[in-house]
Amino acid sequence: MGQGMPGTHRHITPVAEADLDPQLQWLLCYWADKCGGRRYPSRADIDPLELKALLGHILLVDVVRGDHAAQPRFRYRLFGTEFVFYHGQDLTGHWLDEIANREFRDELVALYRSVAERGEMRTLSYDYMVESQRHRFQAVLLPLSSDGETVDMVFCCADIT
Repeated sequence: MGQGMPGTHRHITPVAEADLDPQLQWLLCYWADKCGGRRYPSRADIDPLELKALLGHILLVDVVRGDHAAQPRFRYRLFGTEFVFYHGQDLTGHWLDEIANREFRDELVALYRSVAERGEMRTLSYDYMVESQRHRFQAVLLPLSSDGETVDMVFCCADIT
């Protein structure tokens, strides 16, 4: 995947739901509503037409579990246009464990692993440096499941604050 991400992220910290941007708070309610009594909604429950204002800010990450693999792998199914802008490339179809920047890769994989293995929703804030300018983001990482129990995709949305 080339040299990795042109910017660096720093200071990933948890954010209380009440402190999230209103659009991300709305997304949490949307996700909870789509659960429909199940532990997690499925990808099919998420309607892009209902998310028009957020589409460029969305990542979908496949959770790929091998027959004998101790840990799942993660692959970008969708890499929103806002992410393409900040990362300088479209990573749709790429594996997270192939990102060249080791610190960035390890932090991302750990975040996605916590969602996939524990079914945890994550709300966080992070800084991203592009051309020596700091950009602060808030993000939510939400589990999705085809069977309502096993997380097989992570739905992520980030917004600049």
